Amino acid sequence: MIETEYDVIVAGYGPVGETCANLLGYYGIKALVLDKEKNAYPLPRAITWDAECQRAMSHCEFLSEVKTRKIRGVDNKDANKKSIMKITMEGFDTYNYQHRILFIHQPQFDEAHRENAKKYSTNIIKTGSELLAVDEINGVVNCTYKDIETNEEFKVTSKYLLACDGANSTVRKLNNIKLNSLDADEAWMVVDGYTKSSFDCFTDIDAIQYCNPNRPTTIIQGVENCFRFEIAYMPGDTIEEIQKESVFRKYIDQWIGDNEVEFSRTAVYSFHAASAEKWSKGNIFLLGDAAHQMPPFMGQGMNSGCRDAENLLWKINGVLKGLYSSKILETYETERKPHVARITRAAIKMGSVINAKSKFKALIRNAALRIQGYFKGKENIFPILNGNRLGQGVHNMPKIKDVSLERYYFNEISVRLDDGRVQSTDKLLGKNFGIILNDFDGNKKISDEYLEFLNKHNFKILNISGSYENSNYENYIACEDTHTDMKIYCDKYDCNAIILRPDKYVFDIFNLETASLDEIVATTIKSLEKTRLFN
Repeated sequence: MIETEYDVIVAGYGPVGETCANLLGYYGIKALVLDKEKNAYPLPRAITWDAECQRAMSHCEFLSEVKTRKIRGVDNKDANKKSIMKITMEGFDTYNYQHRILFIHQPQFDEAHRENAKKYSTNIIKTGSELLAVDEINGVVNCTYKDIETNEEFKVTSKYLLACDGANSTVRKLNNIKLNSLDADEAWMVVDGYTKSSFDCFTDIDAIQYCNPNRPTTIIQGVENCFRFEIAYMPGDTIEEIQKESVFRKYIDQWIGDNEVEFSRTAVYSFHAASAEKWSKGNIFLLGDAAHQMPPFMGQGMNSGCRDAENLLWKINGVLKGLYSSKILETYETERKPHVARITRAAIKMGSVINAKSKFKALIRNAALRIQGYFKGKENIFPILNGNRLGQGVHNMPKIKDVSLERYYFNEISVRLDDGRVQSTDKLLGKNFGIILNDFDGNKKISDEYLEFLNKHNFKILNISGSYENSNYENYIACEDTHTDMKIYCDKYDCNAIILRPDKYVFDIFNLETASLDEIVATTIKSLEKTRLFN
């Protein structure tokens, strides 16, 4: 038995564990990644990747290696295949980052993430390794795992353990953390496969919700002509019977038409919703399906787990580097749990809309959706997709003009630097705290007493459409807005100074008409110190 010490151990190497491995590598944190399986799961499961999660991973600089396709829209059809309500992605907020939702092929998605994680020298990745035991003593996490091939056991320690080991989490069970069901269990048959050409039903959309009470079905055209059918499991069905090609083709041939298809997988799943009673125990944290599960109707299961990783890891990074108190890690659950709960409720609600199996309920649903689509417009039908508010945590949560700040998630803005290069604010800020100013006089210097704090916490200051002369802070950058995004945002919220967290959630805002740069920095520091989370 060999003993080794790490900063972080990641248990589980699915999409959430892969996200953790890449972010840990980006931060330069010494990490061990364990997974029982030698290779990634070879069949598709998750099929969507949203803008927030793409944005979170953009600094790892491998997104172009992931094969994706933009989702143009979803059409909800009645039993006669007439459109009840068509939703295009044009109305949804992308936070200025490419496209709201992209299709992925998960085996290739996993491959790209794993390949990139290897480039970080601080990552030690041990697939084919089974976690046997976990405990924590005086803030040190002790793990025992074995190499499945050789049966050799290893003892390792770390400051933190991230449980990304799925719905049947070993770590959650070893720590006796209860998983609470949200009573939304439904059985569905999933059929995955490939086709040589796109189905005729996909002209200007990429997904159909066939709201037929006799057999609700979802039809999806994914990446590189991959397709998926999700077919409701009905009373009287048997798992053995419905998985026969001669049976399930009765429900899907009407959509396939004359296309040649190859089926790669059929399986009956129980879609359900659940949440762990607590998402951490000491220095052990649950992420993704280990912490929460939801039906797939909004494509947010994997994405929610990736958000968990983004939220937790900038905080762990700061604690390990001595910038934050370890109490900041308590905000992982207080921020993320309400966020996930809202998405879960929305997914359950959407599932109930699709899965109405009574003809009377289907008629009421069809009428309601048609009316809602007509009066509200597509951009307001599912507002949960246009952003979501964090729970209580690391922010002042101001209210300006009685309107919440973009659900507290800030847009990426395209800017032009003095040398003519066009760059994004995300790229310029990195995963650091930042102050974004709009049209501010850069001649106003920052007092020496505040420079030490800014430098210690690696604050970046971006002055959009402002001057740069004589600035005395080395991380101060002057630039021009390539469009009018910053002005629109500032006008909406009556502000022109925005304090951003490393994950691009808004910490606070100010109006420069009533405050100098020195006052903004001073107020920012006081606000951060008031949380008692910063060293």
